[in-house]
Amino acid sequence: MACQSQPNGAASSCSSTPATPPVMPVFAEGQPPISISDAVVTKVGELLAEENDPNLRLRIFVTGGGCSGFQYGFSFDDTAKEDDLEVERGAIKVLVDAMSLQYLAGAEIDYEDSLEGSRFVIRNPNATSTCGCGSSFSV
Repeated sequence: MACQSQPNGAASSCSSTPATPPVMPVFAEGQPPISISDAVVTKVGELLAEENDPNLRLRIFVTGGGCSGFQYGFSFDDTAKEDDLEVERGAIKVLVDAMSLQYLAGAEIDYEDSLEGSRFVIRNPNATSTCGCGSSFSV
């Protein structure tokens, strides 16, 4: 069973807890660990303005589940955890916990608004397959 990162800062749930924390991936100098599009900055900025809380950040996480094995999650969080990576892009800050970063390293986070609806899209180079809706993946 896969570990699940909890967006609210609660401990991860795992069937067997590893003895050591996950290893943070190493990135080339100047290379962002995740890429955040202008559309994400705009949309998240709008959502944060509605919340009227300057401490909120967008948290992106990976949990076990979905039709392909893992699924993406998004939430707002006002507290960074010790193992979080914080990426600042424009007026927003994005948090990714170390467990999720293993699966998201090198991913591009985008936001699409089309006739079919609005959604966050993750283009993940680590995914070997995805489901039809794009919200779950396998490695």
